[in-house]
Amino acid sequence: MKNINFTITNSMISKIEQIYRIWWVIENAHIVPERQQKLKQTARLRSGVYSTKIEGNRITYADAEKLLAGENIKARPRDEKELKNYMKVLDYIESRESDDTITEKDIFKIHQMTTKNILDPVHHNKRRNQANAVYNEWWWIVYIPPDRKDVPKLIKELLDFVNKQKEISVIIRAWLLHHRFVIIHPFIDGNGRTARALTQLFLYQNGFNTKKYFSLEEYYDTDLPNYYEAIFIGNDFYSAQKKIINSTKFVEYFLSGLEHELDHLKKTIESIKDDEQFENKLIMARLNNRQVHISAYIKEHLSVTAKDLLSQYNVSLATIKRDLDLLIKNWIIKSIGFSKSTRYEPVLSWKWTKKKK
Repeated sequence: MKNINFTITNSMISKIEQIYRIWWVIENAHIVPERQQKLKQTARLRSGVYSTKIEGNRITYADAEKLLAGENIKARPRDEKELKNYMKVLDYIESRESDDTITEKDIFKIHQMTTKNILDPVHHNKRRNQANAVYNEWWWIVYIPPDRKDVPKLIKELLDFVNKQKEISVIIRAWLLHHRFVIIHPFIDGNGRTARALTQLFLYQNGFNTKKYFSLEEYYDTDLPNYYEAIFIGNDFYSAQKKIINSTKFVEYFLSGLEHELDHLKKTIESIKDDEQFENKLIMARLNNRQVHISAYIKEHLSVTAKDLLSQYNVSLATIKRDLDLLIKNWIIKSIGFSKSTRYEPVLSWKWTKKKK
């Protein structure tokens, strides 16, 4: 691709290796369907809420849940439209993931859906037909994109690169797609949301969707100064082009974000697996209500004594100890120490299996 460059650094290689290690764990995690669906729903909503929040939308995650469930919330009409539009964009991404090529039609369709009933009809579903600039919160010009006459050629070069240069890692090409698209800035408005949606579509089309459990938009939103700094190439496209636009910093930033998000997701999945294993143990052990409550209490507090438990229940110490012995027998808890100093801790099956080897 002309006039854009990046360098494969040791940091990138290390992050990509770690990303794929975490990805393997997530892909091979066995989770009951109900919890799978919850993870997907949470990721979708996070994408919608935080991709629009980056652009100034004020709807919170909690209010978004209510809005999409059909409840009335206090929000600006534009904010409601933006969020609902972006959720439809996510539906479109899922409908296109079986293809293996990002097209110009995808770009226009995503932009059209993103800006429906928001952007002036003069500009809706059209490339910008006039000079444009990016402004900061004080309305100072921070970036002048390429002239509109150069946009079609630049978009074609971008699509040719990301679709054909398959020897380059898909997650590197995804961030190059994102970076180059916002640099080209083909529309009057909606470029950021369109870029983020295109990046997600590209990852899905190339088999990197981690079961649709993850979303990067919240990471961007919580780190906006670094997000914009990573995008920044200078105040003018043509000045930057003369020096050769370099996307190394941008790719490194987004690999860090992807690694962070996937690691968080892995920990969430491990927690879910622990909960499921814990629940299954309780069912198999056929415990009474007090014993179930003791199990949950120990799991929540991580380490307790028999006296700690005695203060919670109107039974004798001997009864508490019989309950604890039953829980130990069923691998629900374990004892640490001896006599009066004995403490009781939960046994997490995935850790126990690892320890037994």
